[in-house]
Amino acid sequence: MTSGHATQGFFFPRTATGQASIIPNPPWYYSGDLLTVEYRTDPARVAELLPAPLELAPEDPGAVALIWADWQSCSGSRAELLDPVRSQYKEAFVVVRCSYKGETYSKVVYIWVDKDFAMARGIHQGYPKRMGSMWQTRPMWSTFGGPVLGPGGVFGATIAANDRRLAEAVLTIT
Repeated sequence: MTSGHATQGFFFPRTATGQASIIPNPPWYYSGDLLTVEYRTDPARVAELLPAPLELAPEDPGAVALIWADWQSCSGSRAELLDPVRSQYKEAFVVVRCSYKGETYSKVVYIWVDKDFAMARGIHQGYPKRMGSMWQTRPMWSTFGGPVLGPGGVFGATIAANDRRLAEAVLTIT
């Protein structure tokens, strides 16, 4: 049974006006605070994460980046800037290097988000997103008048999913 009304909206749920859609229409714009931890691991462990036909990158094949992000996103209308609960979210993702037909690329192999709209947008874009809980330190000024972005500054970050801690990092600027 149909109502005779066309449904609108970029992503479900679609309605007659399109206003119920979880994701606004593109284009999408982002700004945020990111904390990136780069490290090296056994290249065989990276290879386990690469689906065929991807291969290990010839240069630095064990390179991994674990990235925490505290995002503000918005559509072309910028309406979300006046209602931040609709567009602020946290995300953490793991990126590895890979090779495809002789070219080196980065591939997101794990990614967690904390809001439904970020999950839906990721599914639409083809990212392997899962729900999780991410926390990261934000840059601040110390009570002694100096920034923590210099030597001695300390940052922390965590990722959890299904009530299990998956990763944590503590960084000290030297």
